[in-house]
Amino acid sequence: MDRVRSVVLGSDEGAFAIRSSDCEPIPVEGWDESDNTLVRAGGALAADGELLVTTGDQWGPFSVTTCLLDVPPGAPGVEWEDVVELSLEARASLVATELVDNDPSVPLIDEPGVYRLRLSARGRATGHDRQDDELGEEPIEWYRLEAWRAAPSAPAILRLTSAFAHEQLADPPPPLLIPEGEAGLAASVRIGRDVEQAPGARSLSGATGYVEVERTIRGTRRKLFTRCAHVTTWSHAWVPGGTWGFSAGPEPPYAPGTQHFASSHDHADQLTGSCGSIRYSFIEVESPKRAVRNWNWLPGPTWDNDGAPMLREESRVTMTLNQSKDAAGVPWTTIRIRHEGLPVEWLEDMETWWAYQLSIADHAEFGTR
Repeated sequence: MDRVRSVVLGSDEGAFAIRSSDCEPIPVEGWDESDNTLVRAGGALAADGELLVTTGDQWGPFSVTTCLLDVPPGAPGVEWEDVVELSLEARASLVATELVDNDPSVPLIDEPGVYRLRLSARGRATGHDRQDDELGEEPIEWYRLEAWRAAPSAPAILRLTSAFAHEQLADPPPPLLIPEGEAGLAASVRIGRDVEQAPGARSLSGATGYVEVERTIRGTRRKLFTRCAHVTTWSHAWVPGGTWGFSAGPEPPYAPGTQHFASSHDHADQLTGSCGSIRYSFIEVESPKRAVRNWNWLPGPTWDNDGAPMLREESRVTMTLNQSKDAAGVPWTTIRIRHEGLPVEWLEDMETWWAYQLSIADHAEFGTR
């Protein structure tokens, strides 16, 4: 008997995820994601047990319906603008879920097996018109995920007619240029080397200091706050790799005091080294003006919660956002980051690294896109 289930998802990142329980890999048959604009799969994503569905709007809400079918569906309805099919192996149950927090979610595949998955979408477009950047309650894009047992076959792009697909294929955005990028990544490598105690690591004297950086970028602080408040790195927006920096934000159930962890692993941004992690917790949250976190490095992985931290006293990251308007009435936001309690040996590198993060926010137009 067919199983049909639905959920409404939001996003900060212009995508939602299809994820495997227990992070079991999701092998995808013959995947080549070039030009489909709707699904990112295969490679490192598949190895980590997820596929990403790219939305047109960054925020949503998005209506997502999953259908586990007993027999293959017929031709996709005419209302669906973008339709892509692929074959995958589910080694555990799969859900469609919010990208960062895994909440809410809706079941997609309940049992292991080889399946055909059809992803259909309508309404994908950039620049949905909304007042004051507020999310409404009604969905603005719709997605239908249909899965049925079937022998593996090649992926197929059945339809790509949405405004978003046309924009991406006919006039793709230029590569993102970050002038501070190389210096920022080099700074992260030096700190990561210290965290790992790798050859060439610096000895930390125990003396501490602080760095402070700021940048004014176009956009409202309401749109910027959530992304700014929980940043551990935005490097994935500029260089390929996992989204390790998208860790928990300050909203419930991520209340002040709750510990969160993030790790760079093999990403080019090596702020935690290849095996270390960052542990942080919110201690003040005043949306959309201010967020304060305790922040420490752990030489071990995220699950090694009992490992001794790098810093004897927690460092503290205070981020403030102040909004203004120019003569034409266009909103701008000054983001100021003050990071206290850092080893003095890291001050120059951390100032470089935070300046690099704000450059990404500016050049990637986080405040307007």
